[in-house]
Amino acid sequence: MSTSSNDPRWLDVLADIRKTLRKEQYDTWFRRVRFVSDGGEHVQLIVPNRFYADWMNRKYRRMVEEAVRRVLGFTPSVAFEVNAELADGRSPVATVGLPSPRLNKAFRTDTFVVGGCNRLAQAAARSVVEAPGNTYNPLYIQSDVGMGKTHLLQAVCHHFMELHPGESVAYLSAEEFAGEVVAAWQSETLETLCAKYRAVSLLAMDDVQCLAGRESSQEAFFHVFNELHNQKRQVVLSGNRAPQEIEGLSERLSSRMRWGLIVLLDRPDVETRTAILRRKAAERRLRVPEDVLEYLATSVDTNVRELEAALIRLKGYASLSGKPLTLALARELLTSQPAKSPRVISVPQIQETVAAHFGLKFSDLISKKRSRSVAFPRQIGMYLARQLTNLSLGDIGRLFGGRDHTTVLYACEKIEKRRETDESLAGIVAELARELRSALARGGEGGQ
Repeated sequence: MSTSSNDPRWLDVLADIRKTLRKEQYDTWFRRVRFVSDGGEHVQLIVPNRFYADWMNRKYRRMVEEAVRRVLGFTPSVAFEVNAELADGRSPVATVGLPSPRLNKAFRTDTFVVGGCNRLAQAAARSVVEAPGNTYNPLYIQSDVGMGKTHLLQAVCHHFMELHPGESVAYLSAEEFAGEVVAAWQSETLETLCAKYRAVSLLAMDDVQCLAGRESSQEAFFHVFNELHNQKRQVVLSGNRAPQEIEGLSERLSSRMRWGLIVLLDRPDVETRTAILRRKAAERRLRVPEDVLEYLATSVDTNVRELEAALIRLKGYASLSGKPLTLALARELLTSQPAKSPRVISVPQIQETVAAHFGLKFSDLISKKRSRSVAFPRQIGMYLARQLTNLSLGDIGRLFGGRDHTTVLYACEKIEKRRETDESLAGIVAELARELRSALARGGEGGQ
C-alpha cells in the first residue's frame, strides 16, 4: 500500500476535480488531502481531522468517485481516514488561547431581576454554573426580543468566571461565529478556529437562530458542540424560537440543542416590571417615586427594553422641561405616546368568538383534537389571546386545554408569519380582533 500526494494517478484525478471547483474550494478541501491505494479499487483519502472527514464525506465523496471513474476507468470504494501528520506533514493544530470574553459589566446575576416569568430560567442558569457539564447540557434560553436572554447569558459567564477562576470562557453571537467561519475558510484556518472553541470550559452563544441556512457554520458548530459535550464542558445557548422551530437549522444540530433543558423567559408581570424599573432607576442614579414606577410598569407591558426606553424618555423629558419626576409628568409624557389601555378581553371571549367564526364548539378549542379544522382555529385563538390580553404564554396554554408555553409560542409565530403573506388569514385575524374590541366597547367586558 502506498501513501502519497504525488502519485501520478491521484494528480490526474485532482486535475479533473479542479476543473469543477472554484479555486478557494479546491485549495481549502483538496490541497491537504493525501492518497492511499492498495493497487486495486479501494481508495483511502487521509485528512487532518474528523470535521474535515465528515465534510468531505458529505460534500465531495461523489465528486471524487466520478473523477476516479473518468480518469482511471473504475468506480472506487472511497474511505476517509483522520491523520493530521500524514495529511499535510504538519502536527495537529495546537489549542489557541482565547481573550477574555467581551461582556457587559451590567449584565450580572445580581442585576437580573427575578419574577415568575423567569424564575426557572434563572435557577437553571445558576445550576449549570455550579455544576458545569453535569446538570443541563446544553442549557437553551428561549425568549422573544427584549426579555433579557442576553443579560442572563452574560450573567452565566460572569458567574462562571467567579466560581471557576482560570477556566476559559467564550461568549459570542451566532452571527459572529458565522463570520469567523467564513474568514477561517478564506485563510485556511478552519481547524484552528474549531480547536479554539473546543478548548473552552464554557461556551455561551447568543441568537442561535442566526445559524439558520448557514450550512458550513452549522457543520463547524456541530463538531465543536460534540467535543464540548463529550468532555462534559458546559454549553449555554439562546434563541428566539425553540430549536425545532428554527427553519434552516439541520435536524442533527437541532436535536443536540434539545439534549439538555429549554427554559423560557416570558413577558414579565406588573410586579416584575416594577422591580425592573426600580433596578434600572438605581443603576442610573435616578430618584423616581414609586407611583411613577408603577404607572410606567402598568402602561408599558411589552418587554424589558421598552421599559428601560420609557424610563430614559421620562428622564430626558424631565431634564428638558425642568420639571420634577412626578406621576403627572409621566402621564404628560405618555399622552403624546399613549400607553395601551388595560386590556380586559378574556380568553373565553376569544375562544367563543373564534369558535363561532369557524363553526366549532367552544369545547373543540380546549380539546385534544389535532385535526386541521380544529388545530388551525385554535392557533388563531392563541395568537389573539397573546395580542389582546396580558396573560403569559403558560397561562394562555393552560386556558387552551392545558397546553405548554412552547405550543402557544409556536402557534403565535406561525400565525404571525403567515399573516405577512396570506391576505385571507390577515383579514380573518383583523376581523376577529375588531369583533372582540367592538364587543368590549359595547360593554361586553370579561375578566382574565
